[in-house]
Amino acid sequence: MERLPLKRLSPEALDAWLAERIQPAWRVRAVRQWIYARGALDWDQMTDLPKSLRAELAAEASLCAVESVLATRSPADGSVKHLLRLADGELVEAVAMQGDRHPTFCISSQVGCPLDCVFCETGRMGFRRNLTQDEIVDQVLYLQKSLPPDSVRPNLVFMGMGEPLLNFEALVGALRVLGDGDGLGYGGRRITVSTAGLPRRILDLAAAPVKVGLALSLNAADDATRRALMPALHKHRIAALLDVCEEYAERTGRRVTLEYVLIAGVTDRDEDAANLRALTRRRPFKLNIIPYNPGDARIRISIKDEVGQVELRRPTPEQVERFVGRLVPAVPAVTVRWSQGVDVGGGCGQLRASAGRSDR
Repeated sequence: MERLPLKRLSPEALDAWLAERIQPAWRVRAVRQWIYARGALDWDQMTDLPKSLRAELAAEASLCAVESVLATRSPADGSVKHLLRLADGELVEAVAMQGDRHPTFCISSQVGCPLDCVFCETGRMGFRRNLTQDEIVDQVLYLQKSLPPDSVRPNLVFMGMGEPLLNFEALVGALRVLGDGDGLGYGGRRITVSTAGLPRRILDLAAAPVKVGLALSLNAADDATRRALMPALHKHRIAALLDVCEEYAERTGRRVTLEYVLIAGVTDRDEDAANLRALTRRRPFKLNIIPYNPGDARIRISIKDEVGQVELRRPTPEQVERFVGRLVPAVPAVTVRWSQGVDVGGGCGQLRASAGRSDR
């Protein structure tokens, strides 16, 4: 008999399933604590339940959807890239990053990605399948176990492998579990969902029961350059996307972040800075500049006003500073995010479910 993956249930369905099998009621609460607060991977860890009950539950339901293959720690910044195996043998990566006040977990939503953005290693994998709700939740639980016991609660960013809004039902189901007060208890302000820009799904997310932060992977300041970098999104014009993001901010009360991958000679030109100033003027957006993180392959693209092709290159710190200087103060909320884990293939745009140096 195929066992039920318990973390694929909504909080209400989980309570109902447990209540049918466990008495008294306090044991239902205890099991929920074991599953989420303590991150139990096996029923036998629940030592306050009778052994016979543990055996009955184990025969009916499974607790863990992922297993660790490899943990690769960055010598440069201490972030850890986790390679995880799923039940069908597929692999996915998630990253635990250090922070001044809070750690941050970068969570994946798909095995591979169908969008094939030219600057992203995940897109080069192609699309394998969507992750299930429990596979998403278990990434968070697994990374939590890697933190020291006295660590503060991390922030969660859905910026790993895949396009979260193309796996909408599993994403929202996972957000409900992550935000449940009797479960993991992550507040919506600790969670950010990053999207390449799917207008209808952005508004669907605004209506979801858990209000989370939204980040739009903008990456260009004009439609022609964005089409060259993100060809699968060619139907969605920047102006229309920003209108939808502004509506998201109005509906949720959450300021939207615009992520902008800075590529030398491609998205760091003076005209790009001028266009960004115009696009963001008097809008409820934060701008997050992310210097491009190269993968193994040398990538060349054709962009407007250029003869031949341009190779994607990481900008120097001086180029980044110059570009930001052309935005401020007209764009007041600008930050630069130098990705962590770049030296171990764990930076933004580098995840591809591959092995590296083991941390163990």
